[in-house]
Amino acid sequence: MKKYLIILLTFGMLFVTGCGNSSGTLTCTKTEMSEDGYSTNTTMVVTYADKIVTKVEQTSIEEMEADFVDTSIYFSQLLAESLNEVDGYNITFEKENDMAVRIVTTIDYTVLDSEKIKETLGSSYKEDALYSLSNITIEDFKETQLDGYTCK
Repeated sequence: MKKYLIILLTFGMLFVTGCGNSSGTLTCTKTEMSEDGYSTNTTMVVTYADKIVTKVEQTSIEEMEADFVDTSIYFSQLLAESLNEVDGYNITFEKENDMAVRIVTTIDYTVLDSEKIKETLGSSYKEDALYSLSNITIEDFKETQLDGYTCK
């Protein structure tokens, strides 16, 4: 009888509290090849609490012709200057090697100033981009943002 009571209580607790993690970190990776044969390796680390995404750090290493690396970094940093003034948003561009650029984008949704992002980007603002996903559940994030990624 005790055995059945313990089993019943265990299942009862799982039912009441839920059986999935409501907080944690998800790490996902993806590799894409361009038509020119250059690869982009992306890692996305998604932090969530109470099933709501609170922070995303996306690191991409993009291969390109060596002649374009420095120019790409220069022009990208011009855009990054204004975006990095937005609370909760940070993007950096660095030379990974002679043929690749490392791009690290960090978005902290707990402090992100969504209105300032809209203002900064103007007509370039996109409703489905990472910076516009505040208050998204981890399940919705997986469905909308992690297609083609391998997650653990």
